[in-house]
Amino acid sequence: MKVLEEKIREEGRVLSEGVLKVDAFLNHQIDPSLMVQIGKEFANRFRDNPITKIITLESSGIAPALTAVLLNALFNLAPARAVKQSKGEKAANLAS
Repeated sequence: MKVLEEKIREEGRVLSEGVLKVDAFLNHQIDPSLMVQIGKEFANRFRDNPITKIITLESSGIAPALTAVLLNALFNLAPARAVKQSKGEKAANLAS
């Protein structure tokens, strides 16, 4: 994903050979526009899979994973599964 790669190059900091610090935009401070772009990408890449859970290895993955799920639920980026809900029902389910 080009936008994430560019953001990492601009704002990421290499702390050691195995550590890339991205807290300036991915976990301590979140760039909402970037999260929407990443969420759309994730939702589109996995739209044909009946995913019910997203597990992240580090806290940095929580925001993009959550955004992908919310975009999918709110804007139906993934194809409908067994039961199709109206937009009102989706909003009600998200609120509960």
